[in-house]
Amino acid sequence: MKRLALLLCLAPLLFSCSADEGGLQGSLKDFYNLSFESVRARLYPTELSIEYVRAGGQVPVRLTLKQVPNQPIKVATYDLLTLGNITGRSGDNDIPRFVNGTLKLTEFEAVNGARIVGEFEGQFATGDDKASLSGDFDANLEVVAQIVGYDVDLSYLEDAGDAGDGP
Repeated sequence: MKRLALLLCLAPLLFSCSADEGGLQGSLKDFYNLSFESVRARLYPTELSIEYVRAGGQVPVRLTLKQVPNQPIKVATYDLLTLGNITGRSGDNDIPRFVNGTLKLTEFEAVNGARIVGEFEGQFATGDDKASLSGDFDANLEVVAQIVGYDVDLSYLEDAGDAGDGP
């Protein structure tokens, strides 16, 4: 009975999900190390970046979606061949050359800390053959700089007024 009570108490902790989750799968894993520790999403003035990151900071898979002037990024499906790319480095190996793929954003708001959810699929040139890679992500967005066309609150970057105040 005590074990059941303990299990019921610990179950929410064991099965809870953090905001930084994702998965990678596909035939690319047969010869390219896809392991990662976390997923981060960053919105730069020129692109949206979804990065699968290792503990040491290496990024084996990085999806980028270019920022098109006067067309803010929104919930939609995007052709990565024309509007983005999939790159990465695992150990001493670069990810094979990206051939085609799509990125689908199912939840997105250009606000620092907002949740971004989606999935992608891509194909890569591997000699005379192609390898596949697909994945999903659920992360909190980090807005790296103010972006024209977005209503982004960057007030958290401003001095609160007490920094550097002398005695």
